[in-house]
Amino acid sequence: MVGLLRLPNELLAIIFGGLDAQGFSALRLTSKYAKLATLPAFISRYFQTRYIMLSRLSLENLVEIARHPDFGPAVKTLELCTDHFVEFPNSYFHTARHEGDILLAIEEGRCPPAALVDSIDDAHSSGEEEDQSPGEEGRGTDEGSVSSQDSHEAPFDKVAYISLWEEQEHIIMSGLAQAYITQALISLPNIEAVVISNMHRPWGALAHGRQTGLPPTNALNDYEVVPFLGQVLRITLTAIATSSAALSNLSITAGVLSVEAITPDILRPSESHFQYYKNLPPSLTELTLSVSAEATRGAEDRWVDDLSAFIGMFRQLTQLDLVITPVYSSLRVDRLKQLAPKLQIPNLQCLGLYRAYCSVQDLGAFIVRHKATLQSVTLVRVGVSGGIGHWRSLFAFIRNHLPRLELSIKLCTAGGLVLLCRAEHQNGEEFEDSFDVGGSYEAWTTAIELIDTRGMHCKDRLTI
Repeated sequence: MVGLLRLPNELLAIIFGGLDAQGFSALRLTSKYAKLATLPAFISRYFQTRYIMLSRLSLENLVEIARHPDFGPAVKTLELCTDHFVEFPNSYFHTARHEGDILLAIEEGRCPPAALVDSIDDAHSSGEEEDQSPGEEGRGTDEGSVSSQDSHEAPFDKVAYISLWEEQEHIIMSGLAQAYITQALISLPNIEAVVISNMHRPWGALAHGRQTGLPPTNALNDYEVVPFLGQVLRITLTAIATSSAALSNLSITAGVLSVEAITPDILRPSESHFQYYKNLPPSLTELTLSVSAEATRGAEDRWVDDLSAFIGMFRQLTQLDLVITPVYSSLRVDRLKQLAPKLQIPNLQCLGLYRAYCSVQDLGAFIVRHKATLQSVTLVRVGVSGGIGHWRSLFAFIRNHLPRLELSIKLCTAGGLVLLCRAEHQNGEEFEDSFDVGGSYEAWTTAIELIDTRGMHCKDRLTI
């Protein structure tokens, strides 16, 4: 072991990077020398992104990490998870989704965790999320890898659960949650991004699950969750504005399923909050936002106004990634048609549009409103009405008005036809699910000619 740990740091980083959470934890427990030697890898692995929830345990842990001389400077991203306690818990139907953990498990070759909290694989059976605590070095608690199976063997303790729900409500209503997050942002010297998501399960949720026998939920398809989401948004934005942290990116992606996606009326702040959010740091230039194409009942007429008012708060915005989750009961809701005339972002350079349905005319109108600054557009899973000729007209429009614009298209459709790129390889012709075009008048002309000459390769593919 001593021979291994005397290897150059670059080799150690490669070796440690191949260990799963349990193996890595076991290595750190072998000796004080091993613990010291693996500290840089430990910090890099577990402290660049911190996952928290609105519970006292989680927030106090965050502040402790932020003040730590080694761990604090390592934190680049703070992800506020939507895990929360509910007033009337039901141990039989309590679910918690964590798609981010499922994707990570697949990438690492592990068995993906199930969606139900009573599964032994729930929430990283490898214990990786549970390893995200300060550890001994941070005067914290738990560096070890405790299986989630152990966390669900205890019977449901309703008294303990309700106590945590009451504590959650108190720290929200009293302003303590906002104070904790503000203090952490002030103390984190290298923080770059804040995320609001229900993709992962924070360490605090797993610890509370062991304590009560029923982890908090992060499912967002219950009407009772709407007020909680509004509180999370206000607390986070107010903490960012108060701390003046030099953030560059804010991502609000809670609601990965269409039935859970946030509606714009939840985003729109009250007038008093709106005035205070003018203090958002000017360094905040990148916004990722996932919203539902559907509107809350009674707020249909305000969908565009609510969304544009929220985006308009970020005055220095240069990059906008907008996900408009389709409404399955009516897939052809063209929100961009309503949004394009009202949304003006003076410094917009990069636009990403995801999962939306629109027409070429509406997309072109949005682009031309920002032609003075816009440099690149990315379209992913965007459905464009009309036939293939509509893509040609869009290309011609951009060539004639913004030839230097870079356009990236991935898994998009035109009138139900999948748009693909044809590439020539040594073993014959292959198809890709995306292509890039633009940068010059000539490049756009070439792309248009390819559409004209090649046309349709088969009934469901357009080749470029």
